Amino acid sequence: MEQFLAAAEHAVVNELPVDPIVYGIAIFAALMFLLLAILSIRSVALRPDAPASTDVAQPTQGSTAAKR
Repeated sequence: MEQFLAAAEHAVVNELPVDPIVYGIAIFAALMFLLLAILSIRSVALRPDAPASTDVAQPTQGSTAAKR
């Protein structure tokens, strides 16, 4: 048991340059940025195609009713 205690006393501890909370906030911000980037790309892919006709006077456009 004394060997373990002696080994623990001589352990090298490297101090972090900043507080651990700063690392957590930075990683969280980076992941949120990546999430927003992915969602913005996804919404571009889901946009509907442009309509074949730009004539807005067609009352039956997009419906299943028979044209007159």
